[in-house]
Amino acid sequence: MKKFKFYYDQESGKRHFENHGVTIQEIDEFFNDTKYVCQKRKDNSYVAYSKLESGRCLKTIYRLLEKDILLIITAYDIEDKEIINLLNAL
Repeated sequence: MKKFKFYYDQESGKRHFENHGVTIQEIDEFFNDTKYVCQKRKDNSYVAYSKLESGRCLKTIYRLLEKDILLIITAYDIEDKEIINLLNAL
Protein backbone atom coordinates (compact mmCIF):
# COMPACT_ATOMS: atom_id res chain seq x y z
CA MET A 1 0.00 0.00 0.00
CA LYS A 2 1.34 3.38 -0.99
CA LYS A 3 1.71 6.17 1.57
CA PHE A 4 1.68 9.87 0.86
CA LYS A 5 3.24 13.20 1.71
CA PHE A 6 1.78 16.35 0.22
CA TYR A 7 2.77 19.64 -1.34
CA TYR A 8 0.89 22.50 0.33
CA ASP A 9 -0.24 25.68 -1.41
CA GLN A 10 1.48 28.55 0.39
CA GLU A 11 -1.39 31.00 -0.11
CA SER A 12 -4.31 28.81 0.98
CA GLY A 13 -2.45 26.46 3.33
CA LYS A 14 -4.33 23.55 1.71
CA ARG A 15 -2.88 20.53 -0.01
CA HIS A 16 -2.47 21.76 -3.59
CA PHE A 17 -4.84 19.16 -5.07
CA GLU A 18 -7.61 20.37 -2.74
CA ASN A 19 -7.60 23.66 -4.68
CA HIS A 20 -8.86 21.56 -7.62
CA GLY A 21 -11.63 19.84 -5.64
CA VAL A 22 -9.74 16.55 -5.29
CA THR A 23 -9.98 14.77 -1.92
CA ILE A 24 -7.41 12.76 -0.03
CA GLN A 25 -9.74 9.74 -0.39
CA GLU A 26 -9.56 10.13 -4.18
CA ILE A 27 -5.75 10.27 -4.04
CA ASP A 28 -5.74 7.08 -1.97
CA GLU A 29 -8.13 5.37 -4.41
CA PHE A 30 -6.09 6.60 -7.38
CA PHE A 31 -2.85 4.96 -6.24
CA ASN A 32 -4.09 2.00 -4.19
CA ASP A 33 -7.35 0.84 -5.82
CA THR A 34 -7.20 1.66 -9.54
CA LYS A 35 -4.99 0.94 -12.51
CA TYR A 36 -3.10 4.05 -13.51
CA VAL A 37 -0.79 4.98 -16.33
CA CYS A 38 2.31 6.98 -15.45
CA GLN A 39 5.24 8.55 -17.21
CA LYS A 40 8.46 9.97 -15.82
CA ARG A 41 9.03 13.62 -16.68
CA LYS A 42 12.29 15.44 -17.41
CA ASP A 43 12.38 16.90 -13.89
CA ASN A 44 12.20 13.36 -12.38
CA SER A 45 8.62 13.81 -11.24
CA TYR A 46 5.85 11.62 -12.64
CA VAL A 47 2.54 12.31 -14.31
CA ALA A 48 -0.17 9.68 -13.85
CA TYR A 49 -3.67 9.23 -15.24
CA SER A 50 -6.51 7.12 -13.89
CA LYS A 51 -10.27 6.76 -13.78
CA LEU A 52 -11.82 6.49 -10.31
CA GLU A 53 -14.77 4.27 -9.41
CA SER A 54 -16.97 7.39 -9.45
CA GLY A 55 -16.06 7.90 -13.11
CA ARG A 56 -13.88 10.92 -12.38
CA CYS A 57 -10.69 10.97 -14.48
CA LEU A 58 -7.68 12.53 -12.74
CA LYS A 59 -4.22 13.63 -13.70
CA THR A 60 -1.78 13.50 -10.79
CA ILE A 61 1.74 14.90 -10.54
CA TYR A 62 3.99 13.31 -7.93
CA ARG A 63 7.54 12.44 -6.93
CA LEU A 64 8.74 9.09 -5.68
CA LEU A 65 10.41 9.69 -2.30
CA GLU A 66 10.93 6.05 -1.36
CA LYS A 67 9.66 2.73 -2.71
CA ASP A 68 6.08 3.17 -1.42
CA ILE A 69 6.10 6.83 -0.36
CA LEU A 70 4.89 9.43 -2.84
CA LEU A 71 4.98 13.21 -2.62
CA ILE A 72 1.72 14.29 -4.21
CA ILE A 73 2.31 17.66 -5.84
CA THR A 74 -1.12 18.18 -7.40
CA ALA A 75 -4.09 16.43 -9.01
CA TYR A 76 -6.92 17.69 -11.16
CA ASP A 77 -9.59 16.61 -13.64
CA ILE A 78 -8.49 15.49 -17.07
CA GLU A 79 -10.03 17.49 -19.89
CA ASP A 80 -8.21 15.81 -22.81
CA LYS A 81 -10.81 13.58 -24.52
CA GLU A 82 -8.14 11.28 -26.02
CA ILE A 83 -6.74 10.46 -22.58
CA ILE A 84 -10.25 9.96 -21.17
CA ASN A 85 -11.01 7.53 -24.03
CA LEU A 86 -7.80 5.60 -23.29
CA LEU A 87 -8.72 5.37 -19.60
CA ASN A 88 -12.20 4.14 -20.48
CA ALA A 89 -10.59 1.34 -22.47
CA LEU A 90 -8.54 0.04 -19.49
